[in-house]
Amino acid sequence: MIKILVPTDYSDCSLAALKHAASLAREANGSLLIVHVNEAPSAYVWPDAVRSDDPLPQNVMLLLQSLSDGEQQVRFEERRVEGVAVPTIISLAAEEQVDLIVMGTTGRTGLQRLLLGSVAEEVVRRAPCPVLTLRSSRKAGGENGATADSVSEKWTILEKPPAEQTEAAQLTPPDMRDNPTLALISRAIAVRASDIHIDPVGREFGVRFRIDGKLSNYCRLSHEVGHTLMTQLKLTASLDIADPFHPKEGRLHLPESLRDYEVRITAVPVLDGEAISLRVLSRHRLMRPTQELGLSPDGQARIDQILQHGEGLVLVTGPTGSGKTTTLYSMLHALDDGTRNIVSIEDPVEYDVPTFRQISVDLRHGTSMTSGLKTLLRLDPDVVFVGEIRDAEAGDTAMRAASSGKYVFSSLHTRDVASTVTALRDLHIDNRSLAGNLVGIISQRLIRRLCVECNRSAVPTEQEATVFRSLGMPVPAEIRHPVGCLRCRGTGYYDRIGVFEVVAHEPGIVQAIENGKPEDEVRIAIRKHGVSTLETEALRNVAVGVTSLEECRGMSAIQFEGSSS
Repeated sequence: MIKILVPTDYSDCSLAALKHAASLAREANGSLLIVHVNEAPSAYVWPDAVRSDDPLPQNVMLLLQSLSDGEQQVRFEERRVEGVAVPTIISLAAEEQVDLIVMGTTGRTGLQRLLLGSVAEEVVRRAPCPVLTLRSSRKAGGENGATADSVSEKWTILEKPPAEQTEAAQLTPPDMRDNPTLALISRAIAVRASDIHIDPVGREFGVRFRIDGKLSNYCRLSHEVGHTLMTQLKLTASLDIADPFHPKEGRLHLPESLRDYEVRITAVPVLDGEAISLRVLSRHRLMRPTQELGLSPDGQARIDQILQHGEGLVLVTGPTGSGKTTTLYSMLHALDDGTRNIVSIEDPVEYDVPTFRQISVDLRHGTSMTSGLKTLLRLDPDVVFVGEIRDAEAGDTAMRAASSGKYVFSSLHTRDVASTVTALRDLHIDNRSLAGNLVGIISQRLIRRLCVECNRSAVPTEQEATVFRSLGMPVPAEIRHPVGCLRCRGTGYYDRIGVFEVVAHEPGIVQAIENGKPEDEVRIAIRKHGVSTLETEALRNVAVGVTSLEECRGMSAIQFEGSSS
């Protein structure tokens, strides 16, 4: 007796697959496990989606009734579960020890199906048992049908949508029902992606999501479908689609249902055509309280001290993607109590904040970071936010604003607090000005949190214990390692947390800067005031089980060979 797993979304194609599976079960005196995976809630739900608490459609009820009636009855179990489609199907197939999976390949068609990714393709690649796929087809009379396909490990779905559908996709206004642009963005939001990359790969387009700082492949699109999608993305951002030869930046115009998100677009000509990157920003993640950033108690106390100063220059530093913007917006949000005029110059404006007066760099119309900074100083600001100090002129202007009593926040790309002082000196800012106007420097990185549902604990190995001892820290009794489950999509990690080196206005540090001490001596002065290094802060998160030693390995002082995971 065989057991057949039938994943379904209750579309015509998946119901045709169910009928075919039922006939196979009858012939072999087998049973069916009919599963509908309800994807995790997101900003957008397909209009025809059946939720776990919805009544079944009439045609589905009739089909299930026919399976249990008369001489042709089939034993079956029907489940509706929450989760991510592919790993849930694969997990159920293994747990229930099914002998065969039967599924349709096109629950949706054309752009929508391709942008949501091919569930069938991934199941074929990863299933622990044989998979029979049925592909939808058009019969002569225009009725939907399904035909069985042969299956191989390299099987893929890359088909061109009907011409009328492609044309409709280009002309359809931004509506959640049938707009592939919004479908793609909503899918990215559902899996917590911060970036979407669409890149030409030969005659195809590859779509990748950056989730918790790591890029992962999402799907492949045929050239026709990918080109249509990219055109619609540019139209949604009001970019010039007639000029593919110059870089373009903009912001997507999203519907009210996505009002809590901002999506920036960058289109750049590359070797094989044009590539697009989308940055997905969430208001609740960008404007969070500073207490939720991951600061240690000492770090939080220094942040509070910096926010009470009222004037001078505050810098947040770190490499690209280290969370500088989130920290800056969170600090500005803490100051935004209605009594201060907060003005920014950004390239580009990361997020539209109604209570800020925001200026975007626009080189086409003569607004650079430096000229915009000079302009905003005439707007009677109490707090000035400069997206990034990029050159000596911008640094000098920011320093002059700080010395005139303004509260100036900005960012730099440096590796730690002491190297930030060196970077400012390289911009020809003199030591007395630095010492007098710097009220705080925050250097930071982002590390991934361990998934709370699947991590495992182990006693540290000697190599792992040596890492803690080398930084003068006690060795914890146990540390945790990633495993991987459905919740974390098999990565072992879920979400990220910041690690910080926070320096406030301290007399010993100020004196070292004013006296022109070299970077190493400034670093020694910082340590004398009890400021932890980034590596020490990372290991503290390891010791309390927030992250793993493997995740922190990339930091300069955290190096070891091998792992117990």
